[in-house]
Amino acid sequence: MGKDVQKKLADFIVDCRDESIAERLMTDMKYRVIDWLGCAVAGVHYPQSDIARRVFTGSGGLEEATVIGTGARYPAAMAAMVNGVIGHVSELDDGHRKAIGHPGSVTLPVALALGESLNVSGQAFLKALIIGYDVYIRLGQTVNPSHYAYWHTTGTCGTFAATATAASLMQLTPEQTCNALGISATLASGLVASFGSHAKALNVGHACQNGVYAALLAKEGFTGSPSAMMGEKGYVMATSDADSLAYFDRLSASELLSDTAFYKVYASCGHTNSPLDAIFSLMKEYAPDVKKIIGIKVETYRISVSLTAALKVKNEDEAKFSLPYCMAVAMLFGQVSLAEFQPEVLQAPDVLELAKKIEVVESELATARFPKRQAHVTVFMEDGQVYQCEVMDSTDVADFAMLEKKFLNLTHNVDRQASEEVLAFIKHMDQSAEIVPLLSYLRKI
Repeated sequence: MGKDVQKKLADFIVDCRDESIAERLMTDMKYRVIDWLGCAVAGVHYPQSDIARRVFTGSGGLEEATVIGTGARYPAAMAAMVNGVIGHVSELDDGHRKAIGHPGSVTLPVALALGESLNVSGQAFLKALIIGYDVYIRLGQTVNPSHYAYWHTTGTCGTFAATATAASLMQLTPEQTCNALGISATLASGLVASFGSHAKALNVGHACQNGVYAALLAKEGFTGSPSAMMGEKGYVMATSDADSLAYFDRLSASELLSDTAFYKVYASCGHTNSPLDAIFSLMKEYAPDVKKIIGIKVETYRISVSLTAALKVKNEDEAKFSLPYCMAVAMLFGQVSLAEFQPEVLQAPDVLELAKKIEVVESELATARFPKRQAHVTVFMEDGQVYQCEVMDSTDVADFAMLEKKFLNLTHNVDRQASEEVLAFIKHMDQSAEIVPLLSYLRKI
C-alpha cells in the first residue's frame, strides 16, 4: 500500500521545527492543554481512575512522573497509563469528527509524563502535542469510518499519536522514530465493544503507555517493521478498508492539522451531540411543554443508532452512551453536564418517563453523509402539534472564553488561586524554559 510512508512520517516528526509552526496552532494547543487538565480534575476520583491508580502504582518504580491523585512520582509509562484513564473518563475531552476520537487524551498524558521526566521546555511540550494531534488526525481519517465498526480509534490510532508525541520529546532520530512507529503497530488495540464499561478508558491509558514504551524501546535499538503501519500487511490494511493514504501526501509544518479538532460541550458520547444540538435548538425556538410531549423521534446515522439508541441507566458509563437518557436530561435540566449523570438523576422518575418516549432510528441519508453528524428530531405533542429540527453536522461551538469558564467550573474543588495561576501559565507556556508550574498543579489535584 505505502511501503515508504512510515519512514516519511518519521522524518516529518523529527524534522518539524519550532519556527515553522503557525502561531494559531500554538494558541489553540494551549487551550487544549487547559481543556484536558479540567477533564483530568473531573475524572480523578472516578472508580476506574481509583482502580487504575491502585493497580499500576502498587509496584512502585522509578520516580519520573506525577500520577494525578497521588502527589507522587512513578515511572513515566505508568504515569501516562493512569493519567490517560483519568483524563478520559468524564467524556469531556476534545475530539475530531472525521478521525473519530480524542487526540488530546492520548497525547497530553504522554507529554506530561515525559515532559516531567526529561524536564522539557514549554515550547517543546506544545510542539510534541501538535505533532501527536497531527498524526492522530491523519491516521484516523485514513482508516475511518470502516475502522470504527470494531476498533476504538482513540485507543488504536491513539497509540501512534502517543508514540509521535514521545518521539518528539525524546528527540529520537528518524530511524528510531520509524522503529517506534513500527513497534506501535503491533501494540495498538482497543475495541468499540468496550464502550459503556471501564475498559473504554483503559483503551486510552493503554495507548498512552504503549506510546511511551514504543519510543523507549526504539531509543535502545529495538526494531519495528518499516511497513508495519501502512504496508500491504500493515495496520491500516488489517483494520480498515482504506484504499488511499492521501492524508499523508503532504507532510509539512504548514499542513499541520491539530486545530481541526473540536472541544467538547456535552458530557456524553460524541455520537449524541447532533441530536442534542437539535433538541436544544428546538427547545429554544418553540419552548414546548415537556409534560405534554407524547413522543420524540430521532433520525440519525447508523453508528450513533448502534451505540446510543438504547435506554441505559445502570451507571454513568452506560448513560453517557444512551441518547434517550441524554435527550431527556437535556430537556428537563437544560444541560448535559456531569451533574446529570449522578445516581439520583439516573433513576429519577421524570427523566425515565420522558426517556421512554424517545425513539432513535437510522436515517439512510444521515448514514451516507457520515462522518458528518446529521440528525433530525421530531417532537409530538398532546394537542397534535409537531415540532421539528434538523442538524446537518455537530456545531461544536466553544470559544476560548467558554473554555476558560469550563476549566474553572471543572476545577472548583481545587484551590481557585492555584487554578487561575496555572491557567495564566499555560497561556504563556511557550515562553517558559520548563513546565514545572503545570506539574506542581497536577500534584494538588
